Amino acid sequence: MAVELTVATEEQVALGVTSSTGQPGNAGFRWGMVIPTLIALLAVVGFPIAYALYVAVHQYDLTEGGIGAVTWLQNFRDVLGMEVFIQAIKNTIVLTISVVIVELIVAFGLAMLLNQPRLRFRNIYLCILLIPLLVSPIAVGLIWRLLLHPDLGAVNWVFRQVGLPAQEWLSTKSTAMPAVVGVDVWHETSLLMVVLLAGLASLPREPLKAARVDGANGLQILFTVTIPLMTPVILIAALIRMISAMKTYDLIYILTSGGPGGATETISFRIWKIGFTNLNMGQAAAASILLLFAIMLLTLVLIRVMRRGAA
Repeated sequence: MAVELTVATEEQVALGVTSSTGQPGNAGFRWGMVIPTLIALLAVVGFPIAYALYVAVHQYDLTEGGIGAVTWLQNFRDVLGMEVFIQAIKNTIVLTISVVIVELIVAFGLAMLLNQPRLRFRNIYLCILLIPLLVSPIAVGLIWRLLLHPDLGAVNWVFRQVGLPAQEWLSTKSTAMPAVVGVDVWHETSLLMVVLLAGLASLPREPLKAARVDGANGLQILFTVTIPLMTPVILIAALIRMISAMKTYDLIYILTSGGPGGATETISFRIWKIGFTNLNMGQAAAASILLLFAIMLLTLVLIRVMRRGAA
């Protein structure tokens, strides 16, 4: 008796069809595995966003009890009309651009050094450079607040030893934001370094060898071969770091509490003050939704740039 064997094509497997007659196969099993994850995402992500949007269009002042009347876009207008919120937006833009640019440059340089084929003790260097990333932001803030102390800090001690005047790093407008940027660079550069190092290690060797055969020097290879090939990885690293920088709160809270005079106050810190100092949850929720939309818009722009680069 002849036995007829049928093999499912890749398209049939992708559609959950495992027989030549087009009958459904294990699609139900796959959906059963996915649905719990979707439910968890809706519970953890979808519900808080929906509730924040609900609160944002209502009057919700903790000093007056529960949620009040519907105000629609009034909370958004009130938030955008605050001078302190506009200043927080400007501070967030300055902080985000500064840390992303500096960290990308430093991380790319460190990744290039660690990617050298004959480098000895590479794993030891990598472990040392990853130490800041393993420290929590609160601990980082406490450490650097002590290091930057005007009287007891090690940074001013070094300045005095070389004949430079001591600085009020965290209490002067001209130095507060650069100090925060410096602390953030020290803490977060390791993450970008790991991402860029992985990208460098995965680059094809043929273009690099061809450039060397053509007589290109190191800088020519870097700018004409390595960086163009690394562009997608660099954009992804920039996107990850940009989203994180726009939400900066913990370092600001520990180092400066938004001061002096609001010079380092970010959007996230202002949202916290609106909600838990002014006790106006409606306006805090509206500001949170505005921050979410800004991050989503920025993400879409960078994704479009990456797709154009890939094309």
